[in-house]
Amino acid sequence: MRSGVAQGIARGVGAACFLVLPVLLLGSCMTRGQADAAQDAPSLAEARSALYATLDETQELIGGVWSNLDDPNSRGCILGDVAGRTFSALRTADPVADPLSAVAASWEDAGYTVDSTEIGPVSQLIGTNAGAALLIFRLSDRAMTLQGESECRPAAPR
Repeated sequence: MRSGVAQGIARGVGAACFLVLPVLLLGSCMTRGQADAAQDAPSLAEARSALYATLDETQELIGGVWSNLDDPNSRGCILGDVAGRTFSALRTADPVADPLSAVAASWEDAGYTVDSTEIGPVSQLIGTNAGAALLIFRLSDRAMTLQGESECRPAAPR
């Protein structure tokens, strides 16, 4: 039998793990149409700020105590035929009362297209916008996870 601390750590690690794979599978690529539309899009710093602001607003809407595991470093992505950079974010919390409809409405108001799915006991919302920014919210009876990936922006010349 695990101690309360060990169970808490296992729950936090499990929550983080069930969130990371979709970012790796869904993010970091854009279609040619998205790349063309992104030419007038925000800078990488502005895209990062917009992502973090949306996640901060979502956390505030949901409530609870969140652990911020955002990656402070950008990572590579492809913007059409050009190498780009993107930022990833991950936040975890213990579950609160069902916030799915409020989160979906908030993201839609912010210009995201939102899809809702059930994966076994986990409810999931996936939001994408015209610039290919990605938001994912997952809720189970054991944890909530909120993650995102900023728009891919052209990499700065070296």
